[in-house]
Amino acid sequence: MSKSYDNTIPLFAPREQLKKLIAGIKTDSLAPGVAKDTEGSALFQIYQAFASPEETATMAKLFAQGIGWGEAKEKLFERIDQEIAPMRERYQFLMDNPKEVQSILQHGAIKARSVATPFMATLRQAVGLRNLASETQTGVKKSTKTSGAVFKQYREKDGLFYFKFVDVKGELLIQSPGFESPKLAGLAIAQLKAEGINALGSPMDSLNATTERIEAALQSLREED
Repeated sequence: MSKSYDNTIPLFAPREQLKKLIAGIKTDSLAPGVAKDTEGSALFQIYQAFASPEETATMAKLFAQGIGWGEAKEKLFERIDQEIAPMRERYQFLMDNPKEVQSILQHGAIKARSVATPFMATLRQAVGLRNLASETQTGVKKSTKTSGAVFKQYREKDGLFYFKFVDVKGELLIQSPGFESPKLAGLAIAQLKAEGINALGSPMDSLNATTERIEAALQSLREED
């Protein structure tokens, strides 16, 4: 059988067309009663593709006994039709009912998403791909936190590290002295946040607001955190 020779057998063809196509399979001219070789026989190979080992062995015996080609083709047709008739019926039903096909596809998509969506979320998390919607929400939260008083760290030309504490309007509340490292500056900020201005033990270079106002800003910052 070869598609290029236009002698293929469409499995979902109507029963009568299938029978006609199988009857048209080319065979040699050996008469009934003359033993026939299964080797190289397209008819036997097609039968073997559908039949069980026991059925194949029976057909091989019939070939050796000289089964007629017409009878062999009839047996091949019956065996193929037995196998594909339910499939052909279902195929025809779906071809006649495209809405049913659409329903099956939609159901399959829902089922696939129920498995794929959590798996993809786990996979994205594993490779460090953040959810953009979550990132947006996080960004909103961050901007809310920074809408009040805030510490700003920086380094001056003298090589020391400083920080400023400014209120929501950007007005300076505290100007720190210089620190040898950003870690020391960070520790001072952490102590201010946790315990208030009197916990530092040494005054800042500049307090540009009353202690009450600074303490209120620190408390507001702690509440935001």
